[in-house]
Amino acid sequence: MNVKELAWHAEIHQFRHECTLLKMLDSLRGIDPKVAERAVYVFDDKADAAHWLTKPILTLGGITPLQALAEGRREDVLWVLNEIFYGLPE
Repeated sequence: MNVKELAWHAEIHQFRHECTLLKMLDSLRGIDPKVAERAVYVFDDKADAAHWLTKPILTLGGITPLQALAEGRREDVLWVLNEIFYGLPE
C-alpha cells in the first residue's frame, strides 16, 4: 500500500464515521429532540454536534454526553450545552 492508497482509505473511514454519527444524531432526535436540537443549535453544525455528543466531557465526569443521557443526567447535558453556548468553560 502506498501513501495515496492510505490517504484514500482514511478518507473513506472518515466519511463512514461521519455518516454513523449523523445517523446517531437523527436517532437521538426521536428519543430526546430537545437535546439533539440544542446541540445542533449550539454548534451550528450537525456533524460538530454529533461529535460533541460522543466526546468525553470533563464537567460530566469524563463521560460522553450520550453516556450521561443514558444515566438519566439529561439536565446536566443541557447545562453543559448552555455553558458552551454562552462561552463559559466546559
